[in-house]
Amino acid sequence: MGNVSDVEAKGTQKTHTRIEIIAGITTFLTMSYIIFVNPLIVGGGFEVALQKALGTNTLTPDMQALVENVKLSIATATIIAAAFGSILMGLYARLPLGLAPGMGENAFIGYTVIPAFTASLLTQGVKGADAATTALYVALFCVFVDGLIFLFASWGGVRERILRSISPNLAYGISVGIGLFIAFIGLANSGLITYSSNIPFVAFVDKAFFSAATILAVLGFFIAAILYTKKFPAAFLITIVTLTVIGIILTETNIVPSLVFIPQQITTTPAFNTSILPNFSSNLHYYIVLITSSFPIAFSLFFVEFFDALGSITGVTAKAGLIDEKGRPKNIEKALYTDASATVVGALAGTTTTVVYIESASGVEAGGRTGLTAIVVGLLFLLFLPFTNLVISIPSFATAPVLLLVGLMFVPLIKKVDFEDLTEAVPAFVAIIGIPLTASITTGIGLAFLTYTAMKILSGRFKDLSLTTIIVTIIFIIYFATAGFISFS
Repeated sequence: MGNVSDVEAKGTQKTHTRIEIIAGITTFLTMSYIIFVNPLIVGGGFEVALQKALGTNTLTPDMQALVENVKLSIATATIIAAAFGSILMGLYARLPLGLAPGMGENAFIGYTVIPAFTASLLTQGVKGADAATTALYVALFCVFVDGLIFLFASWGGVRERILRSISPNLAYGISVGIGLFIAFIGLANSGLITYSSNIPFVAFVDKAFFSAATILAVLGFFIAAILYTKKFPAAFLITIVTLTVIGIILTETNIVPSLVFIPQQITTTPAFNTSILPNFSSNLHYYIVLITSSFPIAFSLFFVEFFDALGSITGVTAKAGLIDEKGRPKNIEKALYTDASATVVGALAGTTTTVVYIESASGVEAGGRTGLTAIVVGLLFLLFLPFTNLVISIPSFATAPVLLLVGLMFVPLIKKVDFEDLTEAVPAFVAIIGIPLTASITTGIGLAFLTYTAMKILSGRFKDLSLTTIIVTIIFIIYFATAGFISFS
């Protein structure tokens, strides 16, 4: 009988392991789109900054090669950060949570932080491409410093307590606003809309449906939406690959020449040209220089990063039933420490903030309950490391549909906003419309905090304001006053 029990125990363990592996594969398939999307978003923001620094909309072959080099390095670092974070989550926190550079943070760094830092460096005598590349490194250095702060704040629940001192309605509004901003980028990348400093600021492109790239982007949107509706784990990955393959066929047959750039080599040696390590002292110098003139932007980056982890961790662990007797996620300190550690490693490698992915819920639905699920996710990310050259050849029209639907993922949080209390709802609404309409996460967050504090004071509810909220509001008052003074002068 003892032998039979041993066999049954082994069989049970084998079944459990098989379920965890399947859960890991499921989670990876739902979040692997970040490998393709992150280089395009950060590289796209860097390209915008580079064009402004050079005063041109057309880059020379050398400058275009620089942009491609940045994208290649971001792709490499994205894989390293995702693999490290996910494996550490499995081994240390023992939770079924996948990590990778976050959506929202990457858009903020690409399209707000890097261009803003570039503009500041230009006023301080740093010229041309040096201004844009230095801004990129300093933006990533900000991520590194924030990660170190998170490490210290994660122990003992300090980070969690600070997070809970901010109104959740503000956090929900900011998250929805970031989602709309991501969708906005997706629309622009699809070729459906264009935006400029002239009126109208955003307009539909009249000849959009005469463009092969736009037609493919729209087709991809419906493919991704249908697959996502059917809860197909690899919906986003299949959409990106399908559109890219169609683009390659159209390019190779000369039906639509130059629609997709086809690399000469499929595999390549991992590149770490965006790593902050080789020029660490120089990056530290410019970080100190820029932090004095661009502190609110760096603070906003810190704020967005600070908020991201707890929501995802809480949501996924609740779904998995991994909650302690106090209603807190199990191993929450270890999970937050892992999140912070992955951000530090990711920044050193040369990519944006690493976060827990809400897509981990798909693995939980598939039965994932232990750290083995996260370890499988990390190992699968590593398999892509030799193929970064292929990753950056993915065209923007192939990822545009994914950005639109990723934006959709943020929108349901609007249901959590307390619309019965207008002192909470109005600031949340300001964040929701402020971030996408100003195309600046910093501006949107700042306007939301100013509105929140003003609403509470004018309503005689000063006691609702935490010390953290008051400090953040004062920082943004200084930011807007300084920006206005600089503009006026």
